Amino acid sequence: MIEGMVIAALAVGAQAGFIYLRGEYVYLYTHLERCLRRWRDSGDLGQDFDIELHLGAGAYICGEESAMLESLEGKRGIPRNKPPFPGTVGLFGKPTVVNNVETFVCATYILQQGSAAFKNTGNEKSRGSRLHSVSGDCRQPGLYELAQGSSLRTLLELSGAHNTLCAQIGGPSGALFFEDQFDTPLDFENPGRGGSVMVFNKDRSIVNITRHFTRFFRHESCGFCTPCRAGTVALDQLLDQYEHNPALQAKSREDMQELVQLMQHSSHCGLGKTAGLPVLNLLQREPAHEQ
Repeated sequence: MIEGMVIAALAVGAQAGFIYLRGEYVYLYTHLERCLRRWRDSGDLGQDFDIELHLGAGAYICGEESAMLESLEGKRGIPRNKPPFPGTVGLFGKPTVVNNVETFVCATYILQQGSAAFKNTGNEKSRGSRLHSVSGDCRQPGLYELAQGSSLRTLLELSGAHNTLCAQIGGPSGALFFEDQFDTPLDFENPGRGGSVMVFNKDRSIVNITRHFTRFFRHESCGFCTPCRAGTVALDQLLDQYEHNPALQAKSREDMQELVQLMQHSSHCGLGKTAGLPVLNLLQREPAHEQ
């Protein structure tokens, strides 16, 4: 990763780099500091470039690039209006390149081994390999590297998942994949493009899975805009009504669909726009029943 950041700095002429470490990963802080110290001592960072390690407070919203920049500036992590985009006006008003760790790692590999070697893995439209973090109901959770285009079924088998009901790909706002979708290729051309995979076995309830994600978004909403702040609370309440009040189930479905549409169209950032996707996954999987 550090080498990839140095490469990017040389490419764009940057003099400063920042590693933003989420609060949940505080256990990595000391290790990363040691790595950066070794790079500085060896002179491999260069004479006019340095990298600063910044520890966040754990807010999920800071995964959005402009909210992360606000946090780096010592402000509340609220996404900025775009345009301007970070490439034009980024950190402290300067043009800023924002990438995740995997991109920097790939850049290093391509420069070391050549683009042809990188393109030897994967498929025609999605080259290279992809890192997948697997958690949940499996015997061997962890980080797996697979060629682009490998199937979800392959990943489930490698991680020791069995009696699987579904897998959530792409984090809380990703898509639920059920058994009839396990052969979906994991690449940039298909819905399973996200690197995060959560596995749920058949002892789980799809409603409870959905509730877990809706409450996650309710907790992680920054509160800046009303559609997200109030919408995530209302979705949680409507989901309870959907599950526990059969007489109102049809009305709950209709209300949730309308609310998700409202949030998608009027929320300030991507968190609010995607917070209702777990509910849509549920409603698409569970057919409406006449009341």
